[in-house]
Amino acid sequence: MGVLKTLIASSVFLCVSAANLYADDELVKSFASCAGRYSAEIEHAWLLDDPNAKQYEMKRKGFVSLLNATIESDNAQHVLSHRVNAKHAHSALLQTGTFGSDAATSTAARRTAARLLYQCNLLLLGGT
Repeated sequence: MGVLKTLIASSVFLCVSAANLYADDELVKSFASCAGRYSAEIEHAWLLDDPNAKQYEMKRKGFVSLLNATIESDNAQHVLSHRVNAKHAHSALLQTGTFGSDAATSTAARRTAARLLYQCNLLLLGGT
């Protein structure tokens, strides 16, 4: 139950962070979320000595480039906060999916993390 509470708390915190962004900045939010998710994937890949780390780094760089091209100075702090919160939430999913003791929760966490990355990849040309 503790893991579930952590995931819920992370999600709520991410939603509060997203509320601070401007309503018309959905694309910027998406780029920030994806950059954060791929940062979490890179760190998790390093932890597990996963050879996909280089691929994750390239995708993160792509999202950081897109983010830098769309960010405005007046919302940069909120966007960075959103990116960091997305990274922490995704990291919690990866940790639960890999190291969780409850099979159902671990499976759900792995599927959620994979679905979120799939959605990010849809934003990139040739990214699926």
